[in-house]
Amino acid sequence: MTDQWSQLNEKLASYPYVDGYTISDRDFEVFKSVPIPAQPSDQNGCSFNSIALAEELGLDHQKLIGAVKSLIAQDGLVTVSETSEKRTELTNEGQEMATNGSHEYNVFVAIGDEGLPQGELMKLPIGKVGMAKAIAAKWIATEKNGAEVRLVREQLEQISLGQEVDAKDKTELKKRKLINEVTVRGLIVEKGPNFTTEIVKPELDLTAEMIQSGSWKEKTFKKYNFEALGVQPSSGHLHPLMKVRAEFRQIFFQMGFTEMPTNRYVESSFWNFDALFQPQQHPARDAHDTFFISDPAISTKFPTDYLERVKTVHSKGGFGSIGYNYDWKLEEAQKMYCALIRRPSLHVNSIL
Repeated sequence: MTDQWSQLNEKLASYPYVDGYTISDRDFEVFKSVPIPAQPSDQNGCSFNSIALAEELGLDHQKLIGAVKSLIAQDGLVTVSETSEKRTELTNEGQEMATNGSHEYNVFVAIGDEGLPQGELMKLPIGKVGMAKAIAAKWIATEKNGAEVRLVREQLEQISLGQEVDAKDKTELKKRKLINEVTVRGLIVEKGPNFTTEIVKPELDLTAEMIQSGSWKEKTFKKYNFEALGVQPSSGHLHPLMKVRAEFRQIFFQMGFTEMPTNRYVESSFWNFDALFQPQQHPARDAHDTFFISDPAISTKFPTDYLERVKTVHSKGGFGSIGYNYDWKLEEAQKMYCALIRRPSLHVNSIL
């Protein structure tokens, strides 16, 4: 197990972090130099708790989370689940007291064996608060030894090391805003289905050189993130021709014209050809590239009386025409057709 972790640590050292974070070489040297113990991973060495592991190795937990996120980017390498722990941490003021002693302790030291006038004591930055706490603790009224007056500092030091203190003392420290209850969120990391100690950085782009040499066959490419936002345009404006088009359009509206619904890009052959008197199975229908639709393949929505008139004109003639004298087939007229290549207003005219 230790060898596997060592190999994984070495790969992590050369692999980029996500979220813009890059760990320093020194941090990774420390990370690799410390052997991973049996705890906090499980008995099979297949999972670990990021919070416990950071404590075992003496690492910044956020740096370890960054390494795990880099592994998550490798599809199937590891699987993670969220976990959390409640802890007691020192506030900024509590950290200062743990280092320099509490206000009442500093007041006690300042007074000394010979005493100190109250006016002089109030000139100290911690004089007012420290004096009130020292009087409440009866440190100034009676002689106390150094071990007793250092009690708050020792309690804060214990908490900073993760040790427990008396519940009554903890409540008092909370009232003084020297400690806070915080929730530390971490990850339970387990080996994924594609776990390996050989981490290959995926290619971002397929280049012409890869295609020419054939090396793309041996490359691993990063999956596209279709949810990612595109590049934000610096500015936008209407094209000059679109402005002219809008002006002419408005002029025609003022003259009383109306627009036809020319956005019927998929239509049946009946409206595209038959209603325009183009015979079935005739080269005239191939004047433009014809693309038939597979789904839906046919249309059945036709005005019955108009359909019969079109069929009669094609087969027998009418309205002064002798027609084409052939067997007109409804199946041919029902075929769906993409009208993008031809002038879209032609079949719209026949519908209107």
